[in-house]
Amino acid sequence: MTDPQDRPTTLTTDDEPAVATRGWRRWAVNGIKIAFLVAVVVAGVLYVAGKWTEVSDAVASMNPVWLVLAFLAVIVALVLSMLSWIVVWPAFGIRLPVLRGGRVFFVSQLGKYLPGSVWPIAAQAQMAGEVGLAKSSSIVLSLISMLVSIATGLGLGAVLVPFIDVHLLEDYWWLPIVGVAFLVCLTPPVMRFGVRLALRILRRPDAQFTYGWRVAGQSSGLQAANWLFAGVQLWLVLIGLGVDPARSFVPSIAAMALAFALGVLLIPFPAGIGVREFVLTAVLASVTGAGVAVTAAILSRLLYAIADFAVAGVAAAIRRRA
Repeated sequence: MTDPQDRPTTLTTDDEPAVATRGWRRWAVNGIKIAFLVAVVVAGVLYVAGKWTEVSDAVASMNPVWLVLAFLAVIVALVLSMLSWIVVWPAFGIRLPVLRGGRVFFVSQLGKYLPGSVWPIAAQAQMAGEVGLAKSSSIVLSLISMLVSIATGLGLGAVLVPFIDVHLLEDYWWLPIVGVAFLVCLTPPVMRFGVRLALRILRRPDAQFTYGWRVAGQSSGLQAANWLFAGVQLWLVLIGLGVDPARSFVPSIAAMALAFALGVLLIPFPAGIGVREFVLTAVLASVTGAGVAVTAAILSRLLYAIADFAVAGVAAAIRRRA
């Protein structure tokens, strides 16, 4: 007699709906990914094409060496920002390789070209799940990274503003207060309390993480270095436009740090469009005219847009080959 355990198992009709559901869910997820990538690429192309006519004459008159150097500074700044994000992963019990992390970070960051700052967080949550991090933990990690970016940007900018023009503090007296408040949020006790409070308000499950002083210091230090190279990028663009290098170095760093931080805070503006240009123009007004400041701001935006898509493409290609 044949043992019942030796009989071949067949898929029952009760299992067929579950299999079909999983199949449709997989197709839906893949469709969302494709739609997301198409949307960000179209948004990026339209933005670059729309702004190019405004700066084409300035680019034609510039020495291309300054643009190349500025573009390299952007690449360094983006890599430092990615490393600032990766060093937080051990707080969630995962050590993410740089190449793998670069793919997740750079590709997900393309979502900032869509209206609303939630798209990079949503994309990171989806992609981080593919490398072993729970989506709830990924959301917390993204929020920590965003807070580190905003706090270091506001803090660095607020410290440097008095060295540019003391009169700027008369109009923007609230900057040091906001900067110090955000820097306090970077301390581990405040960060842990704030994250758990946010999860409770959002009715999300608690995420286990060990955010300590070492992780906070490494992440904040790398993000501050990111702002330094971002400022160097703007400084090189200004030199190419004929601005005095000695007078424009400190304002360039302060302007980029403040512009990026305030751009992230205003969620409805995709990638801080409009906000960043306004802040850059306001800070640079002390060292150059409004026309040159606006041109430099638009050129800086274009360099970052091109670099964002280029680095994301390279990271994805390298990861696929690996």
